[in-house]
Amino acid sequence: NKKENLVFILWGKYARSKGELIDWSKHEIIESAHPSPLSAYHGFFGSKPFSKTNQYLVEHKKHPIDWL
Repeated sequence: NKKENLVFILWGKYARSKGELIDWSKHEIIESAHPSPLSAYHGFFGSKPFSKTNQYLVEHKKHPIDWL
């Protein structure tokens, strides 16, 4: 409750079900298929979760993440 402008990356159906526990008005939620080999082609590829995360962080005056 004390934090704002966090980014939650929810991969897969189970993780997306936890989205109801997050205050969407205070945080960024990025959802896609799970990156496992069985489902990566069904929504993960092209979803750009890392660049979307950094874009949000920069827009809110936070440091982007070096994902390497």
